[in-house]
Amino acid sequence: MVPRRRRLVAVLAAASAAGGLAALSPLATGVANAATFGAPVVVSGDNASEPGIDVAPDGTLYVNAPVGLLSTIPGSPSDVFRSDDGGTTWTKLPASLKANLPGSGDSDIAVAADGTLSETDLWLGSSTVATSADKGQTWLANPVQGVLGQDRQWVTATSGGRVYHVVHQIPTGLWVSRSVDSGLTYPQHNLAASVLDQTGCVCPPGNMVSEDGGLTGDKVGGVYATSDGGVGFYRSVNGGLTFTNTRPAPASSATTDTAFPSVADGGNGKLAVVWQADAGNSSTVWLNTSNDFGATWGTPRQIVTGGTSLYPWVAYQGSKIAVSLYHTSASGTPDTVGSSAQWFESYTESLDGGATFSALQTVDPTAVKTGPVCTGGINCNSNRELGDFQQVAIDGGGHAVMSYCRSIDNASNTEIRFVKEA
Repeated sequence: MVPRRRRLVAVLAAASAAGGLAALSPLATGVANAATFGAPVVVSGDNASEPGIDVAPDGTLYVNAPVGLLSTIPGSPSDVFRSDDGGTTWTKLPASLKANLPGSGDSDIAVAADGTLSETDLWLGSSTVATSADKGQTWLANPVQGVLGQDRQWVTATSGGRVYHVVHQIPTGLWVSRSVDSGLTYPQHNLAASVLDQTGCVCPPGNMVSEDGGLTGDKVGGVYATSDGGVGFYRSVNGGLTFTNTRPAPASSATTDTAFPSVADGGNGKLAVVWQADAGNSSTVWLNTSNDFGATWGTPRQIVTGGTSLYPWVAYQGSKIAVSLYHTSASGTPDTVGSSAQWFESYTESLDGGATFSALQTVDPTAVKTGPVCTGGINCNSNRELGDFQQVAIDGGGHAVMSYCRSIDNASNTEIRFVKEA
């Protein structure tokens, strides 16, 4: 494995009173009104991190989170939590047949249109992959995904049991595999983005998306950072058999490989990509959109200014683009802000397909961390409690839902939190 690099962003802004936690901040550009959020909920206090969030078609919510590579040898599955009441309460799901298999390095879950879950769980040689047809109560599992020498993998699902899995295979590049049995086995493997596509960046990818088009017509794509200060996008329109690469962000003087870029699919070929750009003594958030599944892109633009941003994530539904991040009002980069800098889970949204964004706002009045955040992955000696990302999704009612990490003691003890737009 190589050092994994991501970012988290939050905004230092006072929370509004009991009616909601939304609070305007002057640190982001935009004209839309601020959203309103309910009270944060603690999903788990088990020292897990990097919580991903997914919404099933029936409204069931899932949060997945690794607890540390091979943390409970011989079995070390990542945690998966489920909420059946819109995020008010959460239940840790049984490991089932995953219990004695390796994992908990990195994890991700995809939810198919019929509610089937597909999970990938990284270990030192490959990934344990698993599938569940009963909302995670029981799992079928396979300890070898298929491509060896893995780092940071993601999954996405269409229909008919088709699941796509991307992994950074060191040092060849980003490989996409396809499953036709809901993610239990992956017999098809194709190179989606080479090291040359990444302009020499031997680094892991951001997440991936897909659109249903049948066995030979699924659209599959994903984002990755480049070493020249840009962002790349690999895309397939034939079910992952062949790929081409485009650029949501061209080369620049900024650094984009210290955080995962994130992509969201709004349907009918509409995509939104966000990324963190470090330039000089600042870390900002940028966005670009596509209307043809990444064949062409608009003009990149900065959507969060002021303070310091970390680990932005994006969700897209209809005309709504939701962006969450960790943010502090302190100036600098995540690694260089002062010891008194307070980071908060933060949010901005567009209701017009990305033309305008609301002012950045804090969604949880409790700081997730104080002081610098190390973004050097496994090279960090401290300040790694927030992991490498937080996430946002949009539920069936059009409400943003977020999963994120909070450092309880600003040292080693963490908890996973959830907040939902009212």
